[in-house]
Amino acid sequence: MNWRIPVVLFSTVLFLMLTGFVFWQQDWQYSLPAVRPAGWRQPAVGERILLPLAGLTLDKSRPLFLHFFNPDCPCSRFNLDHVRQLIRRHRGDVRFIAVLQGEGGSALLRAKFEKLNLGVESVADETGAWAEAAGVYATPQAVVIDRNERLYFRGNYNISRYCVVPGTEYARIALESILAGLPAKPEDPGAAISYGCPRSKIAKGAKQPA
Repeated sequence: MNWRIPVVLFSTVLFLMLTGFVFWQQDWQYSLPAVRPAGWRQPAVGERILLPLAGLTLDKSRPLFLHFFNPDCPCSRFNLDHVRQLIRRHRGDVRFIAVLQGEGGSALLRAKFEKLNLGVESVADETGAWAEAAGVYATPQAVVIDRNERLYFRGNYNISRYCVVPGTEYARIALESILAGLPAKPEDPGAAISYGCPRSKIAKGAKQPA
């Protein structure tokens, strides 16, 4: 028996398995909906959002845009260019705050975020209190809050992880709508079903979902 045949077959199978695993790690798993934690409560559109400001003050002269971001999540990196465009276009009319998710502590999260040079405020959500208040359980997610502290929009940036489908740029559409004085719309299923990187756990000390 030619020993080269089984070696080649084994090598081919191993290569395909490794390729499949890498594809799963880098792309396919992020096309699946994130698992919503049991009992996780999501405030409805129009509901008042009580944020754990901890030193920050609300500016009721303009809407608030929360960018839930995990520097270690591939999906959060996929849409960085899109987020930069939103910030450049609307920073004069909207207050942007990046809500940093992930592990490693506040200093590490801030250091990773500052390297991106987005030029917006940031808060490290170590306890998960911001995510809980807004009903966010995966990143990246966008949350728009109106001048009366009520939820205007929460959801995905786009139906595409790379934010390349103009018709489903949900966060952009929400920003333009609120600035035009339009009422909030019911949640679009494409925006409401969270994709991306789920929170690995509710951080120690955070209030568990009711």
